[in-house]
Amino acid sequence: YNIVELFFKRTNYIIQGVIMKELKKFISKINKQDFRRYFIFSILLIITIVAVGTFKITQARYESATKIKVSPNLAFFVVDVGSQTGEIKLEGMLPSETPYLYSFNVSNFQNGKRANVDLTYSIEIITTTNMPLNFKIFKGSGSSVNEIDSDTVTTDVNGVYYRHLLINDVSTFRFNTDSTDVYTLWVEFPVSYKSSPKEYAGLIDLVDIKINAEQVV
Repeated sequence: YNIVELFFKRTNYIIQGVIMKELKKFISKINKQDFRRYFIFSILLIITIVAVGTFKITQARYESATKIKVSPNLAFFVVDVGSQTGEIKLEGMLPSETPYLYSFNVSNFQNGKRANVDLTYSIEIITTTNMPLNFKIFKGSGSSVNEIDSDTVTTDVNGVYYRHLLINDVSTFRFNTDSTDVYTLWVEFPVSYKSSPKEYAGLIDLVDIKINAEQVV
């Protein structure tokens, strides 16, 4: 080795020796019982922080997803006598002061075809009652009048509960005019259930909207 390499090598050995000596001195002064206690406490603190952080992130993502007010536009075409049904899946809902809004239209024409007689129609909505929801139906833009005339609960032969919402007042379509009625289904998940959102997080309430059309006599 030349003189410069030898100098740096010896200096490095001296520094390492001093560091190890001081480190051993520091470790020897540590109370092993206190160190063990602080070490366990630190691990538990880290686990708690990670768990809380993960819960908040998950909850924030869940709330962000469910606060999106989805508004599918169901379209019904009443061009003849009979019944037709459309379905809405209510899922991923959270208790909120803001209602969820869904829209559906009822028309007397489709693809250039129109009913050739005057028709009346009524509306029946059936839900599966899986969640404690409140419903209203508004007709037309900006209406605040709830069109629901009756709200009852029934059970089938298997003991399954269904909720029936009826609009008894029929609407009329004239055969010589293209017409469309616009409805809004207003769904409220009462904020009083906010203390237990996970209880309803995985539930789905199915809503069947049934249009019954008859000829004007």
